[in-house]
Amino acid sequence: MTPLSKEQFEVRREESKTKIISVALKLFSKKGFENTSISDIAKAAKISKGLTYNYFKSKDELLEETLLFILSKVVEVLKEGKKVKNPYKRLEFMIRTNFELVKKEPDFWKMFIVLSLQLDKKSKAAKILKDYWSKLFENAIEIFKEMGHKNYIEMAHQYGAMMDGLSLQFILLNDPAFPLDETLEKIIKQYCTKKNKL
Repeated sequence: MTPLSKEQFEVRREESKTKIISVALKLFSKKGFENTSISDIAKAAKISKGLTYNYFKSKDELLEETLLFILSKVVEVLKEGKKVKNPYKRLEFMIRTNFELVKKEPDFWKMFIVLSLQLDKKSKAAKILKDYWSKLFENAIEIFKEMGHKNYIEMAHQYGAMMDGLSLQFILLNDPAFPLDETLEKIIKQYCTKKNKL
């Protein structure tokens, strides 16, 4: 068998790392961070515990990488949203795209909410989560300011609380009959229509 080139080795290494992160995400979501061990993750990923430690020095580091991995998708949404010049259309894009992510990965968002409440506020993972919330809030402030709202910070708080509440209900109730799409349309009508400038 021919040895791997440096590029092939890096590709294989990234694939293994992504596999471990993906398995960790599922287990953290299902069992909780505290109740999931590196051994559990290695077993589910079908790799040795030692190899897992080759990629991640600790379970905390694995959690940090898992958060960064999934939140990078949200950061991409924010970047795409910036391309939409009309603030009403940008907000609509953000609402629809963010809830597509929530619908696609409800277990991750459940873990995300729980971790937001449980993590030691001095931990690196807590800082990652705080930075994420700050980016979302700053983005909302910018949009409402561009819309011409006098109380754009207050609007950003109201909007954020409403979005958080809807996400929480959808994720925690886990009810297929939950009227998410209908509710989103009402929110879009309320926040993304010029005449409804509060």
